[in-house]
Amino acid sequence: MYAKTDRTGVVRDMNNQALLSNDFSNLQTHREEFQRKIDLQNKLNDINIMKKQIQELLILRDEFQEIKQLLKTYIQRDNQWPV
Repeated sequence: MYAKTDRTGVVRDMNNQALLSNDFSNLQTHREEFQRKIDLQNKLNDINIMKKQIQELLILRDEFQEIKQLLKTYIQRDNQWPV
């Protein structure tokens, strides 16, 4: 249950005696700010995931280069033998 107060735009919650603002523009501004913070946190999480994926890809690239070099060496050795 809510009770009016002397201040315009403020009501008192009778269950816990909390003062509540019914200023919808402030509520909307707060929700927008909260949503921006959530969006920013999600973007930062996405960036961290991408960084980790890039690191894994760089490791794979290095491993493929090593395999390529080993195959190249093997082919060169194999080509030395007369047929």
